[in-house]
Amino acid sequence: MNNRIKIDKNDGKLQIVIKAFLDEKKQQILLVWILLFSLCGIAIIAQLFEEYNTETKLFFGVYIAFWIFFEFKVIYAYRWRKYGEEKIIIDQDQLILIKKIGKRGVTQQFKFEEITKIDFFKDESGAFAKSMNTSYWNINKYNIVLKFEDSIVPFGIDLENKDAKNIIHELRKLK
Repeated sequence: MNNRIKIDKNDGKLQIVIKAFLDEKKQQILLVWILLFSLCGIAIIAQLFEEYNTETKLFFGVYIAFWIFFEFKVIYAYRWRKYGEEKIIIDQDQLILIKKIGKRGVTQQFKFEEITKIDFFKDESGAFAKSMNTSYWNINKYNIVLKFEDSIVPFGIDLENKDAKNIIHELRKLK
């Protein structure tokens, strides 16, 4: 298995920890991008305090809204790549998914009887959307999915197919 993945089994309890994929060179480029993009945003924000007509200030406002959105997304990606991890815990009759960055995270709990299938996640989007979702700065490349009657929950970010297959196998054994 990949050195990002740690599987621990004790007395019917399974814990799988998946560290976020980190490429040091891409991470450095992402940091430079964040710094330069932040400077651009600060320059535009500074323009709001100058004398411009209403249409120009409206343009700056819309630009800043988009800037804030992308600034948030890229900082989130940087932090995820550096400090992120997913935990999958099977204990008694439930499956627990934890996605955290550093010490903060989101926990989801599911009863086994609610899960209809554990399988590979198949991205049905087009080529352009797929290329955008699999870029280093975007955290959307899921490989495993929990299927329920009326919904799905994807997880297993940036796994290789063989690692995803091994995790699916481990989860299915205990389900």
